[in-house]
Amino acid sequence: MITVVVPVYNMGRYLPHCVDSLLKQTYPDYEILLVDDGSTDGSGDVCQEQAQRSDRIRVIHKANGGLSSARNCGIDNARGELIIFPDPDDWVEPDYLESLLNLRTKAHADLSICGFYRFNQNKEQPFQITSGILDTKEALRRLVRSSEFSGYAWNKLFDLRLIREKGLRFDEDLKSLQDLHFCFRYFQFCTRIAVEDKPLYHYNITSGISALHAPVSQRSLDAFVAYEKLAKLAKDSPCPELEQAEYARMFERSMKYLYPYFHNTPRDKEVLRLLKDNLKKYKDDFFAVGGHSWRFNLMARVALLSPQGYYYLMRVIQKLSSKI
Repeated sequence: MITVVVPVYNMGRYLPHCVDSLLKQTYPDYEILLVDDGSTDGSGDVCQEQAQRSDRIRVIHKANGGLSSARNCGIDNARGELIIFPDPDDWVEPDYLESLLNLRTKAHADLSICGFYRFNQNKEQPFQITSGILDTKEALRRLVRSSEFSGYAWNKLFDLRLIREKGLRFDEDLKSLQDLHFCFRYFQFCTRIAVEDKPLYHYNITSGISALHAPVSQRSLDAFVAYEKLAKLAKDSPCPELEQAEYARMFERSMKYLYPYFHNTPRDKEVLRLLKDNLKKYKDDFFAVGGHSWRFNLMARVALLSPQGYYYLMRVIQKLSSKI
Protein backbone atom coordinates (compact mmCIF):
# COMPACT_ATOMS: atom_id res chain seq x y z
CA MET A 1 0.00 0.00 0.00
CA ILE A 2 1.05 3.59 -0.68
CA THR A 3 0.46 6.30 1.91
CA VAL A 4 -0.15 9.73 0.42
CA VAL A 5 0.64 12.41 3.02
CA VAL A 6 -0.84 15.86 2.37
CA PRO A 7 0.31 18.52 4.89
CA VAL A 8 -2.37 21.20 5.27
CA TYR A 9 -1.92 24.64 6.78
CA ASN A 10 -4.46 27.31 5.76
CA MET A 11 -4.84 25.78 2.30
CA GLY A 12 -8.51 24.81 2.52
CA ARG A 13 -9.53 26.60 -0.68
CA TYR A 14 -7.08 24.52 -2.74
CA LEU A 15 -7.52 21.19 -0.97
CA PRO A 16 -10.71 19.88 -2.69
CA HIS A 17 -9.03 20.11 -6.11
CA CYS A 18 -5.99 18.26 -4.79
CA VAL A 19 -8.13 15.55 -3.19
CA ASP A 20 -10.22 15.24 -6.37
CA SER A 21 -7.10 14.31 -8.31
CA LEU A 22 -5.92 11.89 -5.63
CA LEU A 23 -9.26 10.07 -5.54
CA LYS A 24 -9.06 9.46 -9.30
CA GLN A 25 -5.92 7.33 -9.09
CA THR A 26 -5.75 4.24 -11.29
CA TYR A 27 -3.73 2.37 -8.66
CA PRO A 28 -6.20 0.96 -6.10
CA ASP A 29 -4.14 0.21 -2.99
CA TYR A 30 -3.45 3.54 -1.29
CA GLU A 31 -4.54 5.74 1.59
CA ILE A 32 -4.67 9.54 1.86
CA LEU A 33 -3.52 11.08 5.11
CA LEU A 34 -4.51 14.75 5.51
CA VAL A 35 -2.40 16.31 8.28
CA ASP A 36 -3.98 19.54 9.51
CA ASP A 37 -1.04 21.44 10.98
CA GLY A 38 -2.99 23.75 13.30
CA SER A 39 -4.77 25.69 10.54
CA THR A 40 -6.46 28.94 11.60
CA ASP A 41 -8.66 29.57 8.56
CA GLY A 42 -11.08 26.64 8.75
CA SER A 43 -8.88 24.31 6.69
CA GLY A 44 -9.24 21.69 9.43
CA ASP A 45 -12.99 21.61 8.77
CA VAL A 46 -12.31 21.28 5.03
CA CYS A 47 -10.13 18.24 5.81
CA GLN A 48 -13.02 16.67 7.70
CA GLU A 49 -15.38 17.39 4.82
CA GLN A 50 -12.98 15.72 2.39
CA ALA A 51 -12.74 12.67 4.65
CA GLN A 52 -16.47 12.09 4.16
CA ARG A 53 -15.86 11.46 0.47
CA SER A 54 -13.91 8.22 0.82
CA ASP A 55 -12.95 5.61 3.41
CA ARG A 56 -9.37 5.81 2.15
CA ILE A 57 -9.01 9.35 3.62
CA ARG A 58 -7.84 9.84 7.21
CA VAL A 59 -7.41 13.18 8.98
CA ILE A 60 -4.98 14.06 11.75
CA HIS A 61 -5.28 17.40 13.57
CA LYS A 62 -2.14 18.62 15.33
CA ALA A 63 -0.70 21.78 16.83
CA ASN A 64 1.13 23.97 14.32
CA GLY A 65 4.71 22.86 13.90
CA GLY A 66 5.53 23.66 10.29
CA LEU A 67 5.79 21.66 7.08
CA SER A 68 8.46 19.25 8.33
CA SER A 69 6.50 18.52 11.50
CA ALA A 70 3.36 17.74 9.48
CA ARG A 71 5.22 15.39 7.15
CA ASN A 72 6.92 13.65 10.08
CA CYS A 73 3.47 13.14 11.59
CA GLY A 74 2.49 11.49 8.32
CA ILE A 75 5.53 9.19 8.49
CA ASP A 76 4.62 8.21 12.05
CA ASN A 77 1.01 7.38 11.17
CA ALA A 78 1.43 5.86 7.71
CA ARG A 79 0.10 2.34 7.14
CA GLY A 80 1.68 1.78 3.73
CA GLU A 81 5.00 0.34 2.63
CA LEU A 82 5.67 3.31 0.34
CA ILE A 83 5.04 7.00 0.93
CA ILE A 84 4.76 10.23 -1.06
CA PHE A 85 4.18 13.87 -0.08
CA PRO A 86 2.05 16.02 -2.47
CA ASP A 87 1.26 19.60 -1.46
CA PRO A 88 -2.38 20.67 -0.90
CA ASP A 89 -2.33 23.47 -3.50
CA ASP A 90 -1.13 21.14 -6.30
CA TRP A 91 -2.80 18.31 -8.19
CA VAL A 92 -1.76 15.08 -9.90
CA GLU A 93 -2.44 12.95 -12.96
CA PRO A 94 -4.66 9.82 -12.57
CA ASP A 95 -1.65 7.52 -13.05
CA TYR A 96 0.56 9.45 -10.60
CA LEU A 97 0.88 6.57 -8.15
CA GLU A 98 0.67 3.69 -10.62
CA SER A 99 3.36 5.06 -12.93
CA LEU A 100 5.76 5.82 -10.09
CA LEU A 101 5.22 2.35 -8.63
CA ASN A 102 5.71 0.63 -12.00
CA LEU A 103 8.86 2.65 -12.65
CA ARG A 104 10.26 1.66 -9.28
CA THR A 105 9.34 -2.01 -9.70
CA LYS A 106 10.69 -2.44 -13.24
CA ALA A 107 13.99 -0.77 -12.37
CA HIS A 108 14.34 -2.56 -9.00
CA ALA A 109 14.94 0.92 -7.61
CA ASP A 110 14.95 2.31 -4.08
CA LEU A 111 13.28 5.51 -5.31
CA SER A 112 11.31 6.60 -8.37
CA ILE A 113 11.04 10.19 -9.64
CA CYS A 114 8.58 11.62 -12.17
CA GLY A 115 8.47 14.77 -14.26
CA PHE A 116 6.09 17.62 -13.53
CA TYR A 117 4.31 20.68 -14.88
CA ARG A 118 4.85 24.19 -13.57
CA PHE A 119 1.59 26.16 -13.32
CA ASN A 120 1.66 29.94 -12.87
CA GLN A 121 -0.81 32.69 -13.75
CA ASN A 122 -3.02 30.35 -15.79
CA LYS A 123 -0.06 29.10 -17.82
CA GLU A 124 1.36 25.62 -17.57
CA GLN A 125 4.41 24.00 -19.10
CA PRO A 126 6.34 20.78 -18.50
CA PHE A 127 9.61 21.13 -16.63
CA GLN A 128 12.52 19.41 -18.37
CA ILE A 129 13.78 16.32 -16.58
CA THR A 130 16.08 13.59 -17.93
CA SER A 131 15.03 9.93 -17.68
CA GLY A 132 17.45 7.27 -16.57
CA ILE A 133 18.68 4.94 -13.84
CA LEU A 134 21.07 6.67 -11.45
CA ASP A 135 23.49 5.27 -8.92
CA THR A 136 24.04 6.94 -5.55
CA LYS A 137 26.82 9.31 -6.60
CA GLU A 138 25.20 10.45 -9.85
CA ALA A 139 21.88 11.02 -8.08
CA LEU A 140 23.52 13.12 -5.36
CA ARG A 141 25.42 15.17 -7.95
CA ARG A 142 22.27 15.85 -9.96
CA LEU A 143 20.35 16.68 -6.82
CA VAL A 144 22.85 19.35 -5.80
CA ARG A 145 24.15 20.64 -9.12
CA SER A 146 21.02 20.47 -11.26
CA SER A 147 17.66 22.18 -10.82
CA GLU A 148 15.74 19.51 -12.70
CA PHE A 149 14.38 17.67 -9.67
CA SER A 150 15.63 20.02 -6.96
CA GLY A 151 14.88 17.83 -3.99
CA TYR A 152 11.11 18.14 -4.17
CA ALA A 153 9.34 15.53 -2.04
CA TRP A 154 6.13 15.53 -4.09
CA ASN A 155 7.46 13.85 -7.27
CA LYS A 156 9.25 11.00 -5.50
CA LEU A 157 7.93 7.66 -4.24
CA PHE A 158 9.87 6.79 -1.07
CA ASP A 159 10.35 3.46 0.72
CA LEU A 160 8.79 3.89 4.16
CA ARG A 161 10.66 0.88 5.53
CA LEU A 162 13.98 2.48 4.59
CA ILE A 163 12.91 5.80 6.11
CA ARG A 164 12.05 4.16 9.40
CA GLU A 165 15.09 1.84 9.47
CA LYS A 166 17.48 4.74 8.93
CA GLY A 167 15.60 7.09 11.24
CA LEU A 168 15.11 9.67 8.49
CA ARG A 169 12.98 12.70 9.34
CA PHE A 170 12.26 16.06 7.79
CA ASP A 171 14.38 18.58 9.72
CA GLU A 172 11.94 20.60 11.85
CA ASP A 173 14.57 23.25 12.56
CA LEU A 174 14.73 24.20 8.88
CA LYS A 175 12.29 26.79 7.54
CA SER A 176 13.41 26.43 3.93
CA LEU A 177 14.67 23.66 1.60
CA GLN A 178 13.42 20.91 3.90
CA ASP A 179 12.72 18.69 0.88
CA LEU A 180 16.24 19.03 -0.49
CA HIS A 181 17.78 18.26 2.89
CA PHE A 182 15.59 15.16 3.33
CA CYS A 183 16.26 13.89 -0.19
CA PHE A 184 20.03 14.28 0.18
CA ARG A 185 20.00 12.01 3.22
CA TYR A 186 17.61 9.51 1.62
CA PHE A 187 19.64 9.29 -1.60
CA GLN A 188 22.69 8.13 0.33
CA PHE A 189 20.91 4.88 1.17
CA CYS A 190 19.83 4.20 -2.42
CA THR A 191 21.74 2.03 -4.87
CA ARG A 192 19.36 2.61 -7.80
CA ILE A 193 17.15 5.63 -8.48
CA ALA A 194 14.77 5.56 -11.46
CA VAL A 195 13.83 8.83 -13.19
CA GLU A 196 11.05 9.18 -15.80
CA ASP A 197 10.43 12.44 -17.66
CA LYS A 198 6.67 11.83 -17.97
CA PRO A 199 4.99 14.74 -16.10
CA LEU A 200 2.58 13.38 -13.51
CA TYR A 201 2.47 16.29 -11.05
CA HIS A 202 1.14 19.84 -11.39
CA TYR A 203 3.23 22.27 -9.33
CA ASN A 204 1.19 25.38 -8.62
CA ILE A 205 3.38 28.50 -8.33
CA THR A 206 0.91 30.98 -6.91
CA SER A 207 3.00 34.04 -6.03
CA GLY A 208 3.44 35.47 -9.52
CA ILE A 209 6.46 37.45 -8.24
CA SER A 210 9.69 37.19 -10.15
CA ALA A 211 12.67 36.07 -8.10
CA LEU A 212 14.61 39.12 -9.28
CA HIS A 213 12.20 41.62 -7.74
CA ALA A 214 10.84 39.64 -4.78
CA PRO A 215 11.87 41.18 -1.43
CA VAL A 216 14.58 39.43 0.57
CA SER A 217 12.48 37.75 3.23
CA GLN A 218 13.44 35.82 6.33
CA ARG A 219 12.51 32.67 4.40
CA SER A 220 15.10 33.64 1.80
CA LEU A 221 17.76 33.97 4.46
CA ASP A 222 16.72 30.68 6.07
CA ALA A 223 17.99 28.95 2.94
CA PHE A 224 21.56 29.69 4.06
CA VAL A 225 21.02 27.55 7.17
CA ALA A 226 19.92 24.66 4.95
CA TYR A 227 22.92 25.06 2.64
CA GLU A 228 25.28 25.00 5.61
CA LYS A 229 23.71 21.75 6.80
CA LEU A 230 23.88 20.27 3.32
CA ALA A 231 27.56 21.15 3.04
CA LYS A 232 28.27 19.32 6.29
CA LEU A 233 26.24 16.31 5.12
CA ALA A 234 28.11 16.30 1.81
CA LYS A 235 31.49 16.21 3.54
CA ASP A 236 30.74 12.74 4.92
CA SER A 237 28.74 11.52 1.91
CA PRO A 238 29.82 9.37 -1.07
CA CYS A 239 30.41 12.70 -2.88
CA PRO A 240 32.53 14.85 -0.53
CA GLU A 241 33.29 17.27 -3.38
CA LEU A 242 29.71 18.49 -3.08
CA GLU A 243 30.66 20.26 0.14
CA GLN A 244 32.41 22.93 -1.91
CA ALA A 245 29.51 23.01 -4.38
CA GLU A 246 27.12 23.91 -1.53
CA TYR A 247 29.38 26.72 -0.35
CA ALA A 248 29.60 27.96 -3.94
CA ARG A 249 25.80 27.96 -4.03
CA MET A 250 25.75 30.15 -0.91
CA PHE A 251 27.92 32.67 -2.78
CA GLU A 252 25.59 32.60 -5.79
CA ARG A 253 22.46 32.96 -3.64
CA SER A 254 24.00 35.88 -1.74
CA MET A 255 24.83 37.62 -5.00
CA LYS A 256 21.32 36.96 -6.30
CA TYR A 257 19.79 38.66 -3.25
CA LEU A 258 21.74 41.91 -3.71
CA TYR A 259 19.39 43.17 -6.43
CA PRO A 260 16.13 42.79 -4.48
CA TYR A 261 17.86 44.10 -1.35
CA PHE A 262 18.68 47.45 -2.96
CA HIS A 263 15.58 47.49 -5.16
CA ASN A 264 13.06 47.11 -2.32
CA THR A 265 12.63 49.10 0.88
CA PRO A 266 13.05 49.10 3.82
CA ARG A 267 16.65 47.93 3.89
CA ASP A 268 17.99 46.03 6.86
CA LYS A 269 21.72 46.66 7.35
CA GLU A 270 22.07 43.28 9.09
CA VAL A 271 20.81 41.57 5.95
CA LEU A 272 23.35 43.43 3.82
CA ARG A 273 26.11 42.54 6.25
CA LEU A 274 25.15 38.85 6.02
CA LEU A 275 25.18 38.93 2.21
CA LYS A 276 28.55 40.70 2.09
CA ASP A 277 30.05 38.30 4.64
CA ASN A 278 28.86 35.31 2.60
CA LEU A 279 30.37 36.74 -0.59
CA LYS A 280 33.75 37.14 1.08
CA LYS A 281 33.61 33.83 2.94
CA TYR A 282 32.66 31.65 -0.04
CA LYS A 283 34.31 33.44 -2.98
CA ASP A 284 37.13 30.91 -3.23
CA ASP A 285 34.64 28.04 -3.35
CA PHE A 286 32.62 29.79 -6.06
CA PHE A 287 35.57 30.38 -8.37
CA ALA A 288 37.07 26.95 -7.64
CA VAL A 289 33.88 25.10 -8.60
CA GLY A 290 33.75 27.05 -11.87
CA GLY A 291 31.45 26.24 -14.75
CA HIS A 292 30.17 29.81 -15.09
CA SER A 293 30.28 32.11 -18.09
CA TRP A 294 32.79 34.94 -18.17
CA ARG A 295 29.89 37.39 -17.80
CA PHE A 296 28.68 35.69 -14.63
CA ASN A 297 32.21 35.64 -13.22
CA LEU A 298 32.55 39.33 -14.04
CA MET A 299 29.30 40.11 -12.23
CA ALA A 300 30.55 38.10 -9.25
CA ARG A 301 33.72 40.22 -9.07
CA VAL A 302 31.65 43.40 -9.28
CA ALA A 303 29.46 42.16 -6.40
CA LEU A 304 32.56 41.47 -4.32
CA LEU A 305 34.01 44.90 -5.04
CA SER A 306 30.79 46.88 -4.63
CA PRO A 307 27.39 45.30 -3.82
CA GLN A 308 25.60 48.53 -4.65
CA GLY A 309 27.58 48.85 -7.87
CA TYR A 310 26.40 45.36 -8.76
CA TYR A 311 22.80 46.52 -8.24
CA TYR A 312 23.20 49.55 -10.52
CA LEU A 313 24.87 47.43 -13.19
CA MET A 314 22.00 44.96 -13.01
CA ARG A 315 19.51 47.80 -13.43
CA VAL A 316 21.27 48.95 -16.58
CA ILE A 317 21.25 45.40 -17.94
CA GLN A 318 17.54 45.06 -17.18
CA LYS A 319 16.71 48.32 -18.97
CA LEU A 320 18.77 47.38 -22.01
CA SER A 321 17.16 43.95 -22.14
CA SER A 322 13.66 45.46 -22.05
CA LYS A 323 14.45 47.61 -25.10
CA ILE A 324 15.69 44.72 -27.24
